Amino acid sequence: MLRPTLPVLLLLSACHTNTGHGTGDSAEAGTTDMSESTGETSQTSAPTTAPTSTDATTDTATTGDPAPVIELDAPCALGPTTATRLAILTNNLMDPASVHVLDLASNKLTPDIAPAPADSALAWGDGKLVIIGRFGFNSLDILDGDTWAAKPTLMVSVDGVADPNPQALAFGPDGRAHLTAFASAQLPVYDLDLPAAEAKVDALSLIDFADRDGSPEPGLAFTCGEALFVGVQRLVNFNPVDLSYLVAMNLGTGEPIDVDPSTPGEQAIALLGPWPKQARLDPADPSGHTILVLTSGIERVDLAHGTSSWAVDPAVLAAAGIDGFDPIGFSVAADATSIDLLATDGDYPAAAVFRVRLGEQAPSAHKLIPGLTARDKAIERVGELLWVGDAATDNPRLRSFDLSEDPPVEADPIATPGDPYLLLAIP
Repeated sequence: MLRPTLPVLLLLSACHTNTGHGTGDSAEAGTTDMSESTGETSQTSAPTTAPTSTDATTDTATTGDPAPVIELDAPCALGPTTATRLAILTNNLMDPASVHVLDLASNKLTPDIAPAPADSALAWGDGKLVIIGRFGFNSLDILDGDTWAAKPTLMVSVDGVADPNPQALAFGPDGRAHLTAFASAQLPVYDLDLPAAEAKVDALSLIDFADRDGSPEPGLAFTCGEALFVGVQRLVNFNPVDLSYLVAMNLGTGEPIDVDPSTPGEQAIALLGPWPKQARLDPADPSGHTILVLTSGIERVDLAHGTSSWAVDPAVLAAAGIDGFDPIGFSVAADATSIDLLATDGDYPAAAVFRVRLGEQAPSAHKLIPGLTARDKAIERVGELLWVGDAATDNPRLRSFDLSEDPPVEADPIATPGDPYLLLAIP
């Protein structure tokens, strides 16, 4: 299969690194020791198994179950319990981008609630919809979640970093927003209710997890009560120096949570594949402390115990012709038996949705919805409806499929003012 060229350009845009150099070299491949050591390796894939934390295998006196290495005080915040709307970012990387909202009860689209930078992401928290202007823009546009009234644009700045390249916002229980910036080990913390000039109220540090360019290349972020989790890639010149990780931070103290104190240096949760792109709650865990993470496959990460295993091995996806940069985004069935994976199908941006079964003896992936055009995470599942943004030339639209039927039944599409680029389910 031909590897698409435009996804690589988009990755470089979203993965622009700080040109300054830190003082440390990379950790050696195949370890979870995130302290800096001498020597650097460059490998394009992670080991098939992650190192096991000593703490994670310590039995409790009464049950024999492993003792948690991270005490979580609330379920993880990865989407609303009940979604009533979809926020839609339209963007073809040439025409002006814009944000729209679909009411799921009436299927009424409110178009153009706000303009957006050309390279944008969306975040929701504390009753606000936030448009994140990424590489070259470095901005946050904050919209009231009821009226869509906009506050003045907040410009993202990090001392010593010319282009921070913000990636994601995660909201803590106090409503403060924690921002990942790809080119920085600093995590700015904002009170978005304050005027833009006063909104930055704190900063957390990931410097213990940085490689020699001074940044661990953070992206994905979410909270589980007072714990913040940040996905890091650890790249130098766009090459992995060891593994990708989920770093845990204690929001009460502002310090990292070491998942293996018996090992020198701060330890994070090692992932099996590179580049954590997206995370969803695992419906099979009622505590909300297990997540599914899209890397080169789908990983099931037990956050409390600091372990990861394949829910969908990359080989299963490769057997269906899905590999490399092909995976884009996914949704999860409420009964946790399957995922629906949006992936490049042929030459980008041609795409399809693949149904992938979880937990089977012989897992497999098959094409469920062919013939799509997709550039980013334009997929959300709400109840039994799967929503997919189709950026087909001259016919951009939202498409919905009733998954309670086999095969799924498509409803009438909803035309969008531009090419659907991202979908985000919101309350």
